Formats: sequence, C-alpha cells, structure tokens
Amino acid sequence: MQPPPNLPSKAGNFTCYTQGNNRHCSRSDAFGPGDFNFANGDFEKGSYLATNGATTRLYFDNLTLKNTSIHQGYNPSHLIVYVRGNLHIEGHNFFKGILYVEGSIFMSGNATISGALAVHGNVPSGGNFTPIIDLGVIDDADFGGMCDKQANVQIDHFLLQYSQSPLTCKAETVTVSACKNSNCSELVTDPVSATLTATNAVTGWEGGNNISLVNGSAQKRLWHTVVAPPVTIGVGSSSPVAVNPTLCQRGSGMPSTAACTFAFADSGLLFDVPDKLAGKAASITLSAVRKDDQSQRCVPTFQNTTKQLAFWSDYLSPDAVALVGSPKVTVESSVIGTSAQDATSIPLSFNSQGEARLSVNYPDAGQLALNARYVGGGSEGNLQLDGSDSFVSFPVGLCVKAKDPVASCPAGDATCAAYRKTGDSFDLLISAHAWESDTDSEFCDNATTPNFAIQNIALGSALVAPVGGSDGVAGTASYSHKAQAGANEIGQSISEVGVFRFSAQAPNTYLGSQFYRIPLAQSGNIGRFVPAGFALKNVSLIPACGLLNSPSFSYMGQPTPLSMQLEAHNHQNQVTVNYRDDFAKGNAVLAAENDNDGQDLSARLSVLAGKWQQGVMEFDSSSTFVFERTTAPGVDGPFEQLDIGLWVDDMDGDLSRLAPLDMKPDSTGDCSILPGGCSAQRLGAVSMRHGRAVLDNTYGPETDILRMPAYAQYWNGSAWTLSSEDSCSIASVPLSFQVDNPALGYLYQPGLLAGQSIDRSATPASFSQGQLPLFWQALGSPGYRGQVTAPLDVPDWLHWYWNWSGSEPQTLSDPRASAYFGRYRGDDRIIFWREIN
Repeated sequence: MQPPPNLPSKAGNFTCYTQGNNRHCSRSDAFGPGDFNFANGDFEKGSYLATNGATTRLYFDNLTLKNTSIHQGYNPSHLIVYVRGNLHIEGHNFFKGILYVEGSIFMSGNATISGALAVHGNVPSGGNFTPIIDLGVIDDADFGGMCDKQANVQIDHFLLQYSQSPLTCKAETVTVSACKNSNCSELVTDPVSATLTATNAVTGWEGGNNISLVNGSAQKRLWHTVVAPPVTIGVGSSSPVAVNPTLCQRGSGMPSTAACTFAFADSGLLFDVPDKLAGKAASITLSAVRKDDQSQRCVPTFQNTTKQLAFWSDYLSPDAVALVGSPKVTVESSVIGTSAQDATSIPLSFNSQGEARLSVNYPDAGQLALNARYVGGGSEGNLQLDGSDSFVSFPVGLCVKAKDPVASCPAGDATCAAYRKTGDSFDLLISAHAWESDTDSEFCDNATTPNFAIQNIALGSALVAPVGGSDGVAGTASYSHKAQAGANEIGQSISEVGVFRFSAQAPNTYLGSQFYRIPLAQSGNIGRFVPAGFALKNVSLIPACGLLNSPSFSYMGQPTPLSMQLEAHNHQNQVTVNYRDDFAKGNAVLAAENDNDGQDLSARLSVLAGKWQQGVMEFDSSSTFVFERTTAPGVDGPFEQLDIGLWVDDMDGDLSRLAPLDMKPDSTGDCSILPGGCSAQRLGAVSMRHGRAVLDNTYGPETDILRMPAYAQYWNGSAWTLSSEDSCSIASVPLSFQVDNPALGYLYQPGLLAGQSIDRSATPASFSQGQLPLFWQALGSPGYRGQVTAPLDVPDWLHWYWNWSGSEPQTLSDPRASAYFGRYRGDDRIIFWREIN
C-alpha cells in the first residue's frame, strides 16, 4: 500500500494543540472525503479530526500524538492515516480509524488503536500498546487507489544465489533477492511476494514454493536428491513483476541465466556455517559425506583420521569488486585465500562419527561463501570432494555520534550552550561495529565493519530535557547505510527545543537473514536546540488617555496598555512548546524613537514582565509599559509619534531572532538597507507628553463654598499648556489631615478650633478636558477664618518638581495651593494674581 501517484502537493504541517480552554489548529480538523497531504502532523492535548460520512485519507511525513484523542465518536472506516515515516506516541492516546505506518512506531506512553493497524518498520517495545483490530473496517473503507502500489514498484530482475557445491543428501540454501537495478547493488525494499520454480527437482522447495521478501531478500531451502538430471530454478510469478529475466549465481561466479541450471553431487564436504556476528568466531562441524543408497541421507566418508583440506572464501555481498578494504575469513585462526587457486591448506581431524570441528570467523559484515576441497591421493585415486556454504556476517551494533564535538551536552539540561536552531541541519556520524564481548553494549569503540550496507535504517529522536516536554520530530526519518571506510554522514535536524538523543534502528532483516536483531543505537546528549525565531501575534498598543473622537496620548510615567503574544517558533512556524522553564531564556525588550528621527529613547522604557509558558509569553489586557521622564528636573517632548518596538534578547548571542524586523531606534530612514539591518519590530506609535497638575489659590467668605481650579498641563516644547484632551486622570480629592503636617504640605493658619473642619470635594474626581474644579467648605461654628494650604493627590504622571522644601529640586511631588476663608481677597480690578514660590 502506498499513496496514489496523483496525491495533492503537501499543504505544510498540520498541528493541533489545546492551551487552557482554547483549542488551536493550523487548519480546520473537520474533513470531507478524499486525499489530504501534509508534511508533519502533531496533535497534542485534545480531541481532533472529524469526518462527515465517507472515507478521509490523510498523509503525513511523520506524525506525533501526545495525550490526544483522534476521530473518537466517528466510524473508523471513515479515516485512513498514512504515515510515510515514523509515528511518535507520548502520554495517553486514543486513535479510531485505519493507521498505516511506513516507518516505525516509537512509544513513551499508552495508546489504544481501534480499527486497523499496519506497521512496515518496528512495533512498540515500550509503553502500553493496545490495538483493537476489526478487519471489517478495512472492507468498509475507501482506499482511493492506495492499494494500487504494486503498479508503481518496479523490479529489474530477481537474483537467486546458491553455494558452489550442492549435495543430493542435503538441502541447498538459496537466497532470493529482488534487484532494483541491473547490478543488484540496490534492492526493492517494498513488500514482494514470489512463486519459485524448480524444474526436474526431486522433492523440491522445502515448505512450498511461495516466498515473501522482507527488505528485498529472503532465503529458501531446495532439495534435489539425484545427480541427473540437473535442476533448473527460477521465479514463476511475482507481485510486483520483474522487468527482466531471473539471474542465478553459483558461489562467487557471475550471475547469469545459465547458472539457474545446475547439478547436485552425491558426495562432498558437508558443513553449515551459521549466520554470525562480525568478529565472533563460529564453531562448525565439517563432514566428508556421500549419499547413502538406502536412506538417501549423508553418511561420513572419513572416520578417525586426519586430512588436509583446502579452504577459500568468496565475497557475495558485497562482491570482490565492491569490497571496502581487504577483510579475510579465518579458519582455525588461519587466514584463508579468496580463490581456489590460493586456497589455504589446513589439517582437520575426523572423529569416529566422521566429523571434524573447526572455527570460522570474519571481522566484517556482508554475505560470504566458505569453500572447502579435498583432493585424494594414493589409493583414493582421483577422489575430489567439494563443499560450500554461504553465511551472513552481522555487525553487533551501530554507533551514532554528532560530527561536531560542540554538539555534546553532557549535563543534559539547559546549562548547555546553544548548539543549533530547530530545523537547522547538523551531521550525525553513523557506523557499524564488530563484536568484542557478549557483555558489551557500548559499540562505538569496537572495530568497524565498513562493508555493512543496508537500506531503510529508521532515524528518530528521544527527548532528554525538558522532562515531560514534546519529543519533536526528527527531520530525516530514514537513510540507506553505504559501505565505506568511514562513518556515514547523515544530515539531521529536530523540530523542538531542548536536549535530545538521536537514534538509528536497522531493519529486522539483513541480506535475507533474520539471525540477529541489530539493537537500537542512540547518540549521547546533543543540544541545546533553540527556537528558529520568535513571532508576535495580536499586538494591541492603546494610548492611555484621550477623549472619544479626539487625539489620544499617554503621559510620561503613565502605564500604557500593551497586549500581545510573543511566540517561540520552530523552522515550520510552529510554537516550540519545550521553550519553557530554564530552556526559555529569551527576554522581551522594548525600543523607542520619535518619528524615525534616530534618537534612541529605549532606555526610558520600563522592563516588560513576562513568563514563558510552553513557548508563549502572553501579555494580556492588563499589561502595560511606562515611558519615563527625562533626567530630573528636565522636561522634554512632546513626542507626537513615539514609535514603540520590541526585540528579543535570546541570551544566546542573538541566535534566535524576532521576525520580521522593521525598526532601528538609533537610525533614520529605511533600516533594512543598513549594515546589520533592523533590530526591532515596530508595534505601533503613541503621542507621549510630559505632564503635570497645577492648582490656583482661592479666596472667599467663610460662609461660601470656594471654587479652586485644578489643571492638567503638558509641555508643548516651549511652554506649559492646558492638556485639554485629558479626561482620564483621577485625583484623590478629600483632605487627609485636619491639622498641620508640614512634611506632606498641610498647613492651617490658624489651627482649627473644636467643632471646626474643612471639606474639599469634587464631583466627579476626574479631570475633564484637562480641568478639575475643587470645592472648599468651612464647616462648624463659628465658621473658620484663615488660610488652609494642602496638596492634591494626583497620579504620578501629573507630579512635578515643585521643590516645596527648597532642597529637593529633583523630587516629584503633588501640586499645592491655599484656600483663604474670610480674608481680604484683593482688588476686583486685578485680572490675574499668581503666587510665586
């Protein structure tokens, strides 16, 4: 099964996650029938995917499920999910539908899959995996051409390999390979089934003539119990079909159609070299045998004697031409030749059962044939006995390392230096190694097996830190290991932030043999990986003050509302949820300049207080910033177009940057054409004013309510003027003391008598168009006659350097003024009277 050839182009990544009570998906997760093609899929913390009554087919390069429920409550035959690479499962998950995984499943949690499941690679070995299979689901589903895969797979030809010396008294092992090219250097790794033929064979194929090839090859045993006629082997039919005729190879000979016809001998040397680990000697039994006329089985020819036998080896895969280096087979610790002409003579002692024990070893990986020959002399006349057997030599394991030494993160936590951004490629060195000890599990220091070559090694990753975070998705899901002197260099990347180990898992079958399962290999800790960048969403910058339909502004020192979401992104513009706790090192920093004039005012902005939560720093509607006044007791402004920007200090040497950037506060003009480019992203502009509040003295009879004007003013660049747009500032009007408090500006001349009090009020207590009338009233009897001096408690942004004490010219304080009850108030012909301090 494979995706149909007319599949739509990939529509990017498809991600869904739930944060709090909010559910987020990169696109709608409700689908109609048909094919939908994506790059990677990532579903976390929620219930996703809805279908509408017919089969929806979703295709992903890789898929991650983390604490999620997929297609729950719907008909399982209405959803097919095809994963071209690997499936990563974390936490508690439920999937309802048909799931096909071309790669492997990696689990670190629990999963229930209800419907149907097929996995081409490795099945879970960890976690709690519960498949609930209902084959009726497959019958009811519409696969939309996915099952037409065989029409797209092309086999160049089949290659059938057998030993140099088949015997009539023993089954001959035949290796069947589906060749992808003419020299069979590549195999067809898709599932292949074939029906073998054996014309003239007496007995024939052991277990029947049907065979299934895994990863391109398989082995089958053939019996032929007579010398004549010779047998002819071949492939009668296959799915998919081969383009060219079947070729056969005897021993290390050249593949040909003629080699598919061959004879068996009644006598020879019988031995079976088991598939083995490279570097680990195998003990075998060799017999000189002949076919017994009665039993048709092999019986010994030599007993209780010592004979000189010639040994040599043949390289089958790779062959002698493609061989890397010059590894040699040893028999009884003696290096043997590689052809009959340079065979090595070794004495063997045969026991009473006609058997000789010997050890065979090979330090590298591959498929070889061990050949033996005995040539008689004297009374034996022209006796010649031949024997041959092929075997596969496996590496004991793989080694995965980062090529770059600075990639190592021994601590496995956020203290490691930043290594790469998510999505950035780095090189892994992957090598195959020989056996050294049965107790050995660290293979990187063992001798290498440079001739190891195999297709479809699955690559993956495992999160080390932050604990409980997302595993992310490895950028390279698989590779084909090539035979070469050094390690294979494989470009890899990761989609998440953190420290990871990277893994390689070889297929279950190597050169047709399943003798040994090469274990999963993992690198050491690699990282720290950091976001590819940062992005802003939902920015709202609102001036703090102003009337409806009139200019709005903020005062210096006044909290100005600023809401937004700052997100840490990977290379696919997805939020990196692992950017949290100690791994979230970035700080949001504000920048400012007025109307692109090149004067950097950023130092006057307050520090933003934000905390990273799963890759998001949220500044909600209650968030504000402050633009401070200039150095006391100075005054400046107004800044009618104060541009506010933001940049992110990632604390990693500016490796991860906010984008796009369109502002540079210390430059004028277009910053994008400057060396180094822009440094911040503009959020918006606000009119910023230096403000203060002013009070006028008031006079009147003690029996009257006295009106005292209060004004909000701002500096217009040359003088103080009424801040007529201020209808936002609120004062605390009532008097706090009814006795003298010089430190706070309260003075009663003379002091109040028993029963007397002073009331100050305003309704409302907020400025309107820059003005706030205060009303003073002397209460009690007799009425108070005197001067009351008191401050007005105004917001900090309306304080000023009044220097009431005469010794604090740089201290901001509330405005003060006096109300005079029953005092002479002067000549009515005086238009303006101002108290000078």
